[in-house]
Amino acid sequence: MLEVYLFVNPLGEQCVRDEQNVLRLANDSDKQIQFQFVPLLNINVIQKAMQRQGLRPTDWQAQNQQSQTLYRLILDYKAALFQGKKRGRNFLIAMQDALLQAGQTYSESLVQAVAQQCKIDLEMFMEDRNSDLAKQAFHADQRLASEMNISEASSAVVFDCDHYDYGVLLEHFTYNTLFDLVNGQLDPFHDLNQHTPSCANLDDTQLHVL
Repeated sequence: MLEVYLFVNPLGEQCVRDEQNVLRLANDSDKQIQFQFVPLLNINVIQKAMQRQGLRPTDWQAQNQQSQTLYRLILDYKAALFQGKKRGRNFLIAMQDALLQAGQTYSESLVQAVAQQCKIDLEMFMEDRNSDLAKQAFHADQRLASEMNISEASSAVVFDCDHYDYGVLLEHFTYNTLFDLVNGQLDPFHDLNQHTPSCANLDDTQLHVL
């Protein structure tokens, strides 16, 4: 069995495409795959989100607002996950559709409407999204990212549960690269200098052995 961790900016359009690629992979591959969408929040993620919106990186008020919106959205996602991985994943995707595709603004009413749409117990959800448990889950995700040396969203880490000697980090990956790696058609150690096993370039994709 394989485990795939996809580190995402919940408000990143590229991350939405990467999420779709991981979901597609789980359907297309003959291998058993478990996957998690892990939200990432750091200054790099915030500044890139501001850049996409045409905001100046020195606009501290906008930066703070962007940070707070991402943080609240991540806590919402963690609270939805408490009611099951599928519901949590559906909630994240539905919020991304509303915010990125429909152009809606993040608000309490939108969050509640999407939660109900995803058949989430609203009373439990509203309590969980403000809980210490949700905040602890957020901090656990950021520690995981740090342990895996993740600094940018749209990064995926693939582990083979039968061989935990190493994991493979993919940055700027395509569906085909991810598919080939998961299905054993791509050897991350191939042609790497054994003294410097850092990465191999495949088109724009970066592979790093962890």
